[in-house]
Amino acid sequence: MPSLPPVPELDNQLKRTTCITGGLLALVLLAIAFNPGDSLAWGLFLGLATGLYNTISLALRVKRLGSVERSTARGYMRQGLIMRLVLVMVVVLLAGRVARVNVWWLGAGMLLVPCITAVDAALRAVRLSRAEEGTFSKFSNSKFSKMEEKI
Repeated sequence: MPSLPPVPELDNQLKRTTCITGGLLALVLLAIAFNPGDSLAWGLFLGLATGLYNTISLALRVKRLGSVERSTARGYMRQGLIMRLVLVMVVVLLAGRVARVNVWWLGAGMLLVPCITAVDAALRAVRLSRAEEGTFSKFSNSKFSKMEEKI
């Protein structure tokens, strides 16, 4: 089966998500530097890092999906899901054993990365929709006005 070209929008989405999450990680690291014993900041940091790793791992799997045989694609994606879920479970279990990490903020950090991705994708879709709408209306108005003049 021939390899399909990469999806540029997936790469752009991953870059934007990585930038936003990286900025949040830097802010959380700054909070940890000022107060190293803050369990909320440690939980958020660990959650954001785990969520970002899971997002990057999923994006790489989706990119490679085009080169996988059709019969093994479902198993390939299922294997990736299991690996990512096991990672989340191991991180939560280990964080629950350590006194400096707040597990609630760990979960919030893990869920924040997909939320960032979804909100960014929705905003991008709205921007593209408005840009296409404006282009279409300009195009259609000029064409239709010329046609109406002839009639």
